Amino acid sequence: MKQAGVADVRKAFWFGLAAALVLGAEWPVSAQTLEGTLSGTFAAFGTVSAQATGKERTVLAIDENGLSVTNGVLDHMTWHCSGLADFTNGIGQTQGFCAGRDPVGDQVVFNWESEKHAPEQKVVRGTFTWTGGTGKYAGSRGNGTYVDYSGEFRPLTEGEIVSYLTFEGNYRTPATQ
Repeated sequence: MKQAGVADVRKAFWFGLAAALVLGAEWPVSAQTLEGTLSGTFAAFGTVSAQATGKERTVLAIDENGLSVTNGVLDHMTWHCSGLADFTNGIGQTQGFCAGRDPVGDQVVFNWESEKHAPEQKVVRGTFTWTGGTGKYAGSRGNGTYVDYSGEFRPLTEGEIVSYLTFEGNYRTPATQ
């Protein structure tokens, strides 16, 4: 059996060091992106105030706080949402924004818009657009659809709103360290 010499030990050392550097190297995370799909539920409660202008027009101001449970990204977030509903001659549309905060404090912002509908409609569909955020969500973009079942729930008192909806969409988030 041949005994290893100093040259063989040095070669093995340099090979091992090179392998460790290559295998353990961290590539710049900023060059990577995270993207995928998301789906989940959102539930909230808040206030709604109505302002009627004549018999044909009513504007509603909505302010609510809620939470989301999802299949991954945006799971266990708390939300603050505001919006306006504008109904003329019994048909209208609701739109607004939501700001969410995840358990570590990073935030996201969404704009949303419903389909045209009657105020008493039980189920309303709509779209949302992910418009930015902070921390790991900085530079994030995405969009999706939602189904709002809020009309199936009756709040305890006048002037309150209860929201429950399901959503699905896609996102693209620059990865950060």
